[in-house]
Amino acid sequence: MIPKGDIGVWSLFISVTTILELLRNGFIRNPMITHLVSAESEEERGRVITASWVLHIILVLFTSLVLFVIAVPLTQFWDAPQLDVLFYIYILRGLALIPSLQFEYLQQSLVNFRAIFWGNVAKLAPTGIYIFVKYVQVGIFETGVAPTLYDIAVAQLLSAVFSIFVGYFFLRNTRVIYPKVDWRSVGMLSGFGKFTLGTTISSMVIKNTDSWMIGRMISPEGVASYNPALRISNLIEVPTLAVASVVFPQVNRKMQQGGKAGLEDVYVKSVSVILAMMLPVVIPLYVFSDFIIKLIFTSAYLEASPILRVTLFFTLLIPFNRQFGTLMDALKRPKINFYLLVMMGVLNVVMNFLFIRAYGTIGAAYGTLLAYVVIFILNQVILFRMFDISTLKVIPAIWDWYRTGFTMVKKRIFKSA
Repeated sequence: MIPKGDIGVWSLFISVTTILELLRNGFIRNPMITHLVSAESEEERGRVITASWVLHIILVLFTSLVLFVIAVPLTQFWDAPQLDVLFYIYILRGLALIPSLQFEYLQQSLVNFRAIFWGNVAKLAPTGIYIFVKYVQVGIFETGVAPTLYDIAVAQLLSAVFSIFVGYFFLRNTRVIYPKVDWRSVGMLSGFGKFTLGTTISSMVIKNTDSWMIGRMISPEGVASYNPALRISNLIEVPTLAVASVVFPQVNRKMQQGGKAGLEDVYVKSVSVILAMMLPVVIPLYVFSDFIIKLIFTSAYLEASPILRVTLFFTLLIPFNRQFGTLMDALKRPKINFYLLVMMGVLNVVMNFLFIRAYGTIGAAYGTLLAYVVIFILNQVILFRMFDISTLKVIPAIWDWYRTGFTMVKKRIFKSA
């Protein structure tokens, strides 16, 4: 329905805008939630919430200006037509996401996941429905006109606006902003946020280095060939992101209640439950990668099959690295995670450059896998030395989750019988 070249352009667009959105996680979300959870009074909560609004507005205005300036140069650098127009539309979407994400972060600090769920549905579902309808209309019934990249970007903008109203609906009885700005609180959040921001930037650069370097060293078509493996791997990571959102507000509480043992408990349980959900998906994907690629992306993208087999390996390491970062940020030690990811980012660029030159597109997957292995080893050493957390306990914990699930299913079957 959409030409392969356009898919490559969209992949480059997503790689850049995803970084801009995740900058908010580092500079706005993490400091806001960390300090809201530890706030001892309503007055302190108010100062944190208002300071977060101020920082959010400043950040988006700055990043929007930068994106406006670099839109055309990036389009020329990647030789990706329409990319600049997509960036201009995204600038409007970024402004609409300020209140939408402020509401979401506040709900996360309140552990109200029902509201978060419906807010994300409002933000994502309208665009998904639009694409599905167009697919049925053009791809199946062969009528109408296929959507352009411009159309999809506008649909995302309208979805972001819609999510503002849904988010506010769930907070209509809660104060979402306070009139007085406390500049000390602004400084406190920004001081904490500069490290979590650096962590987020490093993480996203690592995550997108492969696509960027393929786009530069090979072509946008090379990115399109690589992209199916990344898209499938990103879907598998959904449990990691979901569990991280649940764990983050609770780490500080666990440390206060159970000390190092409490931290080990939350780390082992969170990593093991993610892997327990991922393994039944990863193993069939690895074994039947050719069939899966053909089924989802058609045989034109079959070259992504061996790439998928490599990306699945580092997908299994991501839960360990992600939960390490969650613990460090929640315990107000973001410097450790920041310095590690900067080192990994440099290593990732070097490895991608060498392996892409040697092996072509799949070399990006090899280089990224090596970088993830290095950071995994360092993370586990730090966790053991600082908090006596043993990674080996994750393996039996995975089996415990399967046993618990089997017991629950068995009880339901016998109960219904």
